[in-house]
This record gives sequence, structure tokens and C-alpha cells, in this order.
Amino acid sequence: MNVRRNVKPRDLGDGPACLPLAVLFWSGAALIAFGPVLLLTLLSAAWAQPMAGLAAWARVAMFQVGTIAVLLTPVYFAPGIRRLARAARFALLGPPAAAIALAVLFCLYRTLP
Repeated sequence: MNVRRNVKPRDLGDGPACLPLAVLFWSGAALIAFGPVLLLTLLSAAWAQPMAGLAAWARVAMFQVGTIAVLLTPVYFAPGIRRLARAARFALLGPPAAAIALAVLFCLYRTLP
């Protein structure tokens, strides 16, 4: 009986640097997506101004998140990427997520009131 056949293989790309890189890249993507909404909310609350302009920025943020989800979900479940460890997958998909969020922000900036 071959015992090694029943042992689960070690996750590929499970290095100590993967988790901090994933956190860094995805926090940058979240800052690009939700940063303007949070900044306008804080400034409106600080100066007691109406938050009428937030609706357009919130729509842009939701469009960014939706675009990231639609474009990166098939990549996340691709056979070559799926073999990697979870932290390595997130570290690998963080920079494209930030780039997509930035591209959507640049494209939709002119449509804001």
C-alpha cells in the first residue's frame, strides 16, 4: 500500500510574504474604490453640509466593486490559479483589482456632477 498517495500535497505558493502582500494590494484597491466616498462623508459631516453629492460617488464605487468581481472571479477559479494557496491567489489578484478600480474611476470621473 502506497501511503504517500493519500497525503494531500503542499499548497503551491504558500510563502510567508503572500499574506502581507495580499493585504497591501487589496487595501489599496479598497482605498481607490471607497476612498472618495469616505472622504466626502467625513468632510460633509465635519462641515454640516448636505450629502447630496455622495450618491454619484457611491454609484461609482459600486460599479468599481462590481467590475472587479465580474472580471476577477473567472480568473480566481481558473485551474492554474486554483492550485495556488489562498493567500497566494489573493496576492496575485490584488494588483489587477487595484488597476481595474483605478481605470473605472478614471473612466467615470467625467460623468460625475
